[in-house]
Amino acid sequence: MAARGTWLACALGALAGWAVLDDYGVSTDEAIQRKTAQVTLDYVLGRDDALLSYQDRRYGAVFEVLPLGAERLLGLQDSRAISLVRHGLTHLLFLAGGLAGAALAFRLYGRRWLALAALGLFL
Repeated sequence: MAARGTWLACALGALAGWAVLDDYGVSTDEAIQRKTAQVTLDYVLGRDDALLSYQDRRYGAVFEVLPLGAERLLGLQDSRAISLVRHGLTHLLFLAGGLAGAALAFRLYGRRWLALAALGLFL
C-alpha cells in the first residue's frame, strides 16, 4: 500500500508538525500525566509500590511511559526539552495512526486514492 502520495502526505504532515513544534503549548495536565508515568514505571520496574495508593492509578499510562522512557534515555532535565520530546513523540504517534488508517482504507476498498483521501481527512 506504499503509494507515493500516501508517503508524501505523511512526510508533509511530519514536516508541518516539526515546523510548529516550538509553538505547541503546554497543557495543564501534562505534569500529572508525566507523574502518572513515573509512578507506573517505578512500579513496573519494582522500584516502588506507590502506584497501589496513587490517586490517578486507574488512568492508563502505556503511552505516557514512552516519552518518559525517551526522556530518561536522553538524560533530559530541562522542562522545555522534556515538553518538546513529549510533543514530538505524540505527533509521530498521530502520523502512525494516519498511516494505519490509510492502510485500512486501502485494505477495505482496494483503491489508493481512497486511502490517500482517508489520510488527508485524518491529517
